[in-house]
Amino acid sequence: MTWVGFGLLALIVGVSLMQTAILFQTKIPIEVKRKTPNQFSLHDENTVFLSVANHSNKALSLRLVDELPFQLQVRDFERNLTLEANEIWEDRYKIIPIKRGSYLFGNVNVFLSLKHGFVERRIQVDLKTEVKVYPSFLQMRNYELMVFSAERNSEGIKKVRKRGHGLEFSDIKHYSLGDDPRTINWKATSRKQELMVNNYQVEKSQQVYAVINNSRVMHMPFNYLSLLDYSINATLSLLNIVLRNQDHAGLLTFAGKVDTFIPAQRRGQQRSILLDALYNQQETTEEADYQGLYDFTKRSIKGRSLLLMFTNFMSLASLERNLAVMKRMNRAHLLVVIFFENTELEEHVLEPVSSTMDIASKVMADKLLIDQQQIIIELRKLGIQAIKTKPEDLTTNTINKYLELKSQGFI
Repeated sequence: MTWVGFGLLALIVGVSLMQTAILFQTKIPIEVKRKTPNQFSLHDENTVFLSVANHSNKALSLRLVDELPFQLQVRDFERNLTLEANEIWEDRYKIIPIKRGSYLFGNVNVFLSLKHGFVERRIQVDLKTEVKVYPSFLQMRNYELMVFSAERNSEGIKKVRKRGHGLEFSDIKHYSLGDDPRTINWKATSRKQELMVNNYQVEKSQQVYAVINNSRVMHMPFNYLSLLDYSINATLSLLNIVLRNQDHAGLLTFAGKVDTFIPAQRRGQQRSILLDALYNQQETTEEADYQGLYDFTKRSIKGRSLLLMFTNFMSLASLERNLAVMKRMNRAHLLVVIFFENTELEEHVLEPVSSTMDIASKVMADKLLIDQQQIIIELRKLGIQAIKTKPEDLTTNTINKYLELKSQGFI
């Protein structure tokens, strides 16, 4: 039996040496490819394609380890497969990026062995690729289809009917034969004792600005995405609708000072300019300076505009400190304040109580929820439009508000 054991050992060593000679020859005829989109869409499913071709005349066993970007925090990506001679294997996998920025894919490591072999060879395939993660342009396209399709009611976008006749008031003139009787101005007619009619001109495009607060109150995460990123995604979808509606779209971001200002325009490359500006937004640790924001808008924004402000108030006191400034801003422009519901507080209030500390925390949570309701009341008292929304409903609610104000002739 000793000689049988030595014989088996010699056989294994011989086979291993033969496999080593085959595997470690100068070139192994396999081809590995990875295909990624030119850009990734934030918080959406993005598809990456991976393929391996076996150009040899032998069956091979492979173990693939793809080096994914560190932002994804995936350390166990692996595929095990067996390829027959001249066979091609293809796979696709989804990634959902939760931060904007540059994502670097590294090499693909291939651990190669013969079918049922004892020896494994590692081959590193240089497929380094950099992909930028932009605000959700997939969401932008979906909302564009929803708004401008006939069946948008079923998708959460309200279908609103535009009032009036697409004209804006110019002046008052004497009635002439052929004038529309519906344009008669009865007050002017009674004063002049002759028929007077309103004269209209074709309605001009309106200026619409997305104003984003990127101070520390926007750092709060919800479903892996910060409130700032929710606001950025909503802004991209909103301003795309604005441009498609033939209005002028602009962007303003602020914290301790105004960081980004893109004047409202309707030029062909405006969408790309806005996308690049949104991609580069960063959260700060500063407090929001609403007075500085008002001073800047007074200097820089000419003509009455719609300002859709994405912000967040942690308490009623934080609003009251800035209420006077918002009132002045609303006189010069049409201001819509958009802030977020704290859904975690609502869930906490409904949790069962088991200790004195639980009672105290629930009382505090309940007070904060009451403050949020009072914020809406205080803003509306001053004639300021306000939206309180869940983060996941932000884009839908913002677009609906814009379409509603547009249809009612407020802008």
